[in-house]
Amino acid sequence: MKIFLILILLALVTHAEDLNILGLKVYSIKDESLPPIIVYNDTSSDGAENKTNDAIVIEFDITTRLKPNLQIIFKFCDKNWHPYDNVFLINFGKDRFFNLQFRTSPTGVQRYTYSFKQSFPDQLGHVTFPFSGKYRFFITEFEDDSKIYAEGKFIVVYQDVPMDVKFSREVMDDSLSQLMQWNRRDKLVIDITTNKPLDAFFQKEVEIVQNQKFDFPFFIRVDRLDRYNYYEFRSHETKRFIKRDIFPTNEYRQIDLTSTKNYPNDKLLTSFEGVDISRKFQLGGSDLNGGSRYYRIDNVYNEYLDFKFVLSAPQTFLKDVFLVGSFNDWKPAFEYKMERESNYYSKIIRLKRGIYDYQYVLGNWNDSLKTAVDLDWIEIEGSDWGTKNVYYIFAYYSDPAYGGYDRIIALREVYTK
Repeated sequence: MKIFLILILLALVTHAEDLNILGLKVYSIKDESLPPIIVYNDTSSDGAENKTNDAIVIEFDITTRLKPNLQIIFKFCDKNWHPYDNVFLINFGKDRFFNLQFRTSPTGVQRYTYSFKQSFPDQLGHVTFPFSGKYRFFITEFEDDSKIYAEGKFIVVYQDVPMDVKFSREVMDDSLSQLMQWNRRDKLVIDITTNKPLDAFFQKEVEIVQNQKFDFPFFIRVDRLDRYNYYEFRSHETKRFIKRDIFPTNEYRQIDLTSTKNYPNDKLLTSFEGVDISRKFQLGGSDLNGGSRYYRIDNVYNEYLDFKFVLSAPQTFLKDVFLVGSFNDWKPAFEYKMERESNYYSKIIRLKRGIYDYQYVLGNWNDSLKTAVDLDWIEIEGSDWGTKNVYYIFAYYSDPAYGGYDRIIALREVYTK
């Protein structure tokens, strides 16, 4: 009996070490290329309640020899994505999802064994999101929630107050006409009216996200003002926040791996169109505004591919080159730092077959901070007024309830043309 128990324990330990999560993707239930934002209390164009964006979808694949036993834990966070350690902000009994139902991978697929896909809040109401703000979720072992395999982020918004946003473009310094593309910037003017029973005093901040770069937002606060970020009192209830000096950047590059002819399984692949080059002075084509789409045909080609990104640089860069995109939440992480050989930069990554927006970013890796610093998003990619972006604007309310928390009371999406 002792030997039998030891074998079971060894099998469980081996299973935990053997389990890997691939292709974690979280997005709006409205469209998989849209960011994971749930919006409650909003209305459609005909005045009816809009239900099309009332959930997010979490999906991922798993490599493992045994069927997994996992759970998903949801935690409410402050505006900087730090989970609250506050008993009043824990949604007891509705903050985790277990008994996950997995689907076996299609016949012939080699690089994962199970897949999971579920919308939240779920239809049975096991998971709810009662607070308006930012959330993180953690995929863990069911028996041991300290064993975290992957994590993600999403935002829940209860539309409680009106927000009006005006978008415009401006030239920052027309004396530099020879560098006109660097002087052309986007401008946002945001009016927020904090109605009762909310107290306008506690509405002090807005956050602006360009496309899906949620880790690199712009904040405008009433106590931190400068010539490019400032606010005005329009009335006791209404504040006007103004953000200038936003680079429109460029349309994202895009790789389409859905073609089984151009990109077959089981081979190291490179771009069918050749190596990438600098687009500093060239406007790119259309994109998904930072999103992605998976290959949705259920067959042997629903697989992961090893793809080699190659950039031919026009000069020697003094900074590192990072590959960022919808496959890594637009974060220049160390594992996406490109390798240099002469004037070529390359990186091999594993991607699930699909369509991805991406770009190249310059920066310096700081090992002590475990992050890239001194980022330059436009030296390789350029910036052009012809770029079509979407800006997500969030109005924050420093809610004094439950000990105080960062509550989002309004969201507006602005699409540029």
